[in-house]
Amino acid sequence: MVALRQMKVMNGLRIFIRAAKGPIEDNVFYSQRSHGPIYRWHYEKHLARWYVARVDASHWNSQELCSARWQSVPQELKAQLSEHYVE
Repeated sequence: MVALRQMKVMNGLRIFIRAAKGPIEDNVFYSQRSHGPIYRWHYEKHLARWYVARVDASHWNSQELCSARWQSVPQELKAQLSEHYVE
């Protein structure tokens, strides 16, 4: 039931990775809701915490991104995404 509620709250949310970067960007995901801004989420292992930053669209090529499966997103990040994209 919680998963269904999260999906409704995060309607239109897309998750991306930069596959071409490979291990350089392990534990890095990008999110975008509808046609809104793109956010970069990265995990700091030594702090055991996810950090988010808005991507500057002027220095960005969205073709570098490819869709990530929701199942590949860590549970802790899913929780932060649901807080970030609250309706």
